[in-house]
Amino acid sequence: MMRRRPPPRLPVARGGVSWVTLVLLAAVLGGGYLAWVWIPVYILKFEVTQVVRDYMNQAVKDPNDAALKEKMIHKIRTLQDVQVVGEDGRVHKAPAVDLREQDVLWERDGSQKPPMLHVAFDWSREVGYPFLDRTVQVIFTVDLTEDISIPDWGPAR
Repeated sequence: MMRRRPPPRLPVARGGVSWVTLVLLAAVLGGGYLAWVWIPVYILKFEVTQVVRDYMNQAVKDPNDAALKEKMIHKIRTLQDVQVVGEDGRVHKAPAVDLREQDVLWERDGSQKPPMLHVAFDWSREVGYPFLDRTVQVIFTVDLTEDISIPDWGPAR
């Protein structure tokens, strides 16, 4: 009875590269490239949301909605600058979140229990892919509703 021997494998030289290694390397490099492009965009989105929440919390004690809205828009516009090419062909800085007062919905509803504040707006961001000469327009939405009643922490100590 003869045993069948498996066909001989092609020897891979020590330190050689297989196709699996190439696929894994391409996946890691592609993931790193996408992270390099997109992580700063989503960090800015997080910062915008945090600024909105901060001003919504300030609205608990401050009834001046116009001033709060104006300060919030100014703060968001100063979070980050991007380089843009103007109509004259020159490169200049512009806010990454170009938010205007008419773009922001700020509604305080004190008639319901508990009183609520609703803040909503959309903003767009152009994301460029370096080395590929491509850009993508992404639209982000902020739509938050929070309770703005003054908390009762019990008797003062």
